[in-house]
Amino acid sequence: MAIHFTGLSNQSTINKSERSQKDDATSSATDKQRAIQSGGTLAEDTVKLSGTAQTLQSQQSKISNLPDVDMDKVEQIKNAIAAGEYKIDTQKLANNMASMDSLF
Repeated sequence: MAIHFTGLSNQSTINKSERSQKDDATSSATDKQRAIQSGGTLAEDTVKLSGTAQTLQSQQSKISNLPDVDMDKVEQIKNAIAAGEYKIDTQKLANNMASMDSLF
């Protein structure tokens, strides 16, 4: 919607959306200037984690610091195989395979 004033020589035509954009920009700049002049700082967005989220975050950081492979366990198995002492529990292996199959 255009606003026309008759009898005013230097008045340009401004539609409603242009006016609101200019008003928003002016008020935003004014608010920032007031905050700076008053010695305050502009507020920043903050996030507060719940206790559960903090626990999960700390556990995640502990897990990420662990090695991907337990080399002590690998060495024990290597030594047991080399000595002929490594026994495979076929029933446990079958159960584990069956439980993995149910995931897919």
